[in-house]
Amino acid sequence: MILRCQSHLFRRIVLAGLLCISIPGCDDPKRQQELQWREEEVEAKAAAIAKRENDFAAEKQMITQAKADIAAREVAVEQLKKKLETQLAEEIEKTKKVRREIEIKNLRGSIPQISAGRCIVIDPMNDDVLFEKNPDQRGAIASTTKIMTGLLVVEEGDLDKVVTIELADTQCAPVRIGLRVGEQYTRRQLLSAMLVKSSNDIAQALARDNAGSVAAFAAKMDARAQSLGLKNTHFINPHGLPPLTEDSPYCTARDLAVIAKTADKLPDIRGIVKLQSFKFIKPDGKSIDLANTNRVLHTASYCDGMKTGYTEAAGYCLVATGERNGRRRIVVILNDSHEGVWRDAQALLDWALKA
Repeated sequence: MILRCQSHLFRRIVLAGLLCISIPGCDDPKRQQELQWREEEVEAKAAAIAKRENDFAAEKQMITQAKADIAAREVAVEQLKKKLETQLAEEIEKTKKVRREIEIKNLRGSIPQISAGRCIVIDPMNDDVLFEKNPDQRGAIASTTKIMTGLLVVEEGDLDKVVTIELADTQCAPVRIGLRVGEQYTRRQLLSAMLVKSSNDIAQALARDNAGSVAAFAAKMDARAQSLGLKNTHFINPHGLPPLTEDSPYCTARDLAVIAKTADKLPDIRGIVKLQSFKFIKPDGKSIDLANTNRVLHTASYCDGMKTGYTEAAGYCLVATGERNGRRRIVVILNDSHEGVWRDAQALLDWALKA
């Protein structure tokens, strides 16, 4: 820019001088030749200056472009560096995971052979699936349905509220505890008897107390299942007995594990399902000693719940929970045999709690 201004100024001064000299009367040929030479010299210098200016501008543009190229390459290098660091970190994590899986496999040993038709074992802390067999196959789940019933009752709250037994509560197929119209119990008493001994009339009484009717309670059960994101679950009653109509209930081992995990977070339910027995006090003062139907509670010290079930359609069922060395596991067994259900549940629970 400075050179350009100097060029223009120089040219103007010289041309002005030449104009002043080239006034009328100055007709000396030698003088005119000298002036013409000087004018050509000025034009040549001006052209040289202009060329230098153009060369300078071109060099400046090249330098600017080079800087931009360097900056772009630096960005590309930085991006590549981050990508490689991410890939390296992922590979390290994969390696750690593989090593951990090998360590866990060595600690647990081989997976027990089971006879259950449907099964899943989960870590409720992180939802890891440790083992599964037909986990998404729909089917009946019998009295493990009462886990959802208990969940809704506890979430409703006020467990010390008194429930007066009505005729509709007693009209239920076995297993029943023998409720009588007009008897009064707290929700907590009824909940405990239902989860320990699996009494169907009690489940019906809790449902009616909670929602007004069995049908209304079943609708609440389905709504709660949907709120948990379950797509393969449908309830028609609070106890899991076979349907009297064509509307059949269904659930999967995976969905039932989610329900169990949700219930397992509630201290009231955790406190009940680990009981090996419960003394049910009748209004007349007489008591009934109820033994927990979950045999694994009696044979495995690490087992602390949760619920049994049986119907012809569901087979023998058990949701078993347990904890050891800070590790917690939930095992869902469905469609098993009379003896296989206890063997399978305990074996899988013990296996899963080793690591």
